[in-house]
Amino acid sequence: MQKTMKKLYDRICDFISEKNMALAAIGIFILLMLPIGYLSFVNRASGDDYGYGIHTRAAWVATHSLIKVFGAAWQTIREYYVGWQGTWFSIFLFSLQPEVFDERAYVIVAFLMLFLWIGSSFLLFKEILYREFGMNIWSYRLAATLILIISIEFIPSTKSAIFWYNGAAHYMIPFTMCQLLVVFLLRYGKKFKLKYFVGITGIMALLGGSNYQAALFALIVAFYIGAVSYAEKKDKRILWLLISFIVEMTGLIISMKAPGNRARGGEEFGFSIQKGIKVIGLSFIEGVKTAFDYGKENPLIYAGLFFLFLFIIESLKRSSAEKERDRKFCFAHPILSIAGLFCLYCAMQTPALYAGVDVSGGVYNMNYQIFLLSGCGILLIIAKKIVEHVKVSKEILHRKATIPGLLVCFIALIICRSDIRGTASWISLEYIMSGQASDYKEQMDLQTRLLLDESTENVVLPFINDVQGPLMHMPVIEDTEAFTNSVTSHFYGKNSVVAIPRSEWDEKYGK
Repeated sequence: MQKTMKKLYDRICDFISEKNMALAAIGIFILLMLPIGYLSFVNRASGDDYGYGIHTRAAWVATHSLIKVFGAAWQTIREYYVGWQGTWFSIFLFSLQPEVFDERAYVIVAFLMLFLWIGSSFLLFKEILYREFGMNIWSYRLAATLILIISIEFIPSTKSAIFWYNGAAHYMIPFTMCQLLVVFLLRYGKKFKLKYFVGITGIMALLGGSNYQAALFALIVAFYIGAVSYAEKKDKRILWLLISFIVEMTGLIISMKAPGNRARGGEEFGFSIQKGIKVIGLSFIEGVKTAFDYGKENPLIYAGLFFLFLFIIESLKRSSAEKERDRKFCFAHPILSIAGLFCLYCAMQTPALYAGVDVSGGVYNMNYQIFLLSGCGILLIIAKKIVEHVKVSKEILHRKATIPGLLVCFIALIICRSDIRGTASWISLEYIMSGQASDYKEQMDLQTRLLLDESTENVVLPFINDVQGPLMHMPVIEDTEAFTNSVTSHFYGKNSVVAIPRSEWDEKYGK
């Protein structure tokens, strides 16, 4: 009996290979993304999307000229720079929200954000795990897919990450730029090719005008990789990165000096060295607290990271046993590298703590995403040291660690199954199956038809429920002077827009 069980277990282990696990993970990932993809066809612009798109839509409707649209985008940047905020690159992106060009174009938002998120993640994992550490193709694909599942499903704000263009343009697009920046920095640190330097400088220049977390991430990572590359190779070409630093800092200073920042943050808004030092200390406390909260609220996050850790050990054991390749990496000093990654994660807490005001969901998304990246880096360093010092074959690791670890994750999934109800895919599926998604689409189609009616200058809309599952909706209300009413009327070129109860609207205007 014992021999039979052992043979069965060995067959299961042989079947659950790296390739099969990767294919299974990719299949599960695609299934999980189906509800999100479906909702992309229901998703619509509202609120801030309209506000930032007023000038660009007017330019597009009047001329259908991209040159005129970009000119209107510059006008939008100037107005908000003086009146509300200085993040000039983000405002540029805001002004190009899809409904500027067509009322049906917002469908691309979720697909665009997922494409950037998935694409940049696979590029980053391929660069580090495949090119630097010599793991095989299926190993890095499994690792990237697993992190994407954890990241997307448990992201603090699905709205700001995927569905709401304004929120995603301010945080998700810069995050994907940060991941691409790491790839270019690693490649430039090895080959010093001009194309990578141009890419680095271009990305850092734009990040200077985006959210402060992304700008801070770029500066820290560029400094670290540049310093390590110079220490290893003593090649002065790495000093060209100083130009990238100066370019980003220039854009960041322009952003921080905007008069609109004071209008938005109040008269006390400004830079204080004393407050800055205090906030840096608080960021470490907040970082530890937040990391603990992730595990407390969603234990499956740590279960997934645990399996990833075991899998990385096995994959590194395989790569170390194969033909050696040139894969020197920035982990020559593991303790310092771990401390650096932890500091990088904690640094993401600093901008929000310094501001001392309520922040959008995109801030928490950025914190969470950098937590996962830093966590993966720390696990990779530890796994590399274990492989170097523990003399165990890859086959034994597969049977004695990886497969049991996978079983532990399945058990954790069963025990913590209630947490699944809070995932992005579950919330999306629930919103669809309840009929709310189709109802919302029908109501928004009606609202759009009424707003596009050229025979009416003072538009009366039926109320739309502002609770829309994972979608972002800022409803038009009774007050014509309210923000959403005002920007909606200006976006569509109306004198006024107001909403009344749906039953009242049906009585006056008919269903």
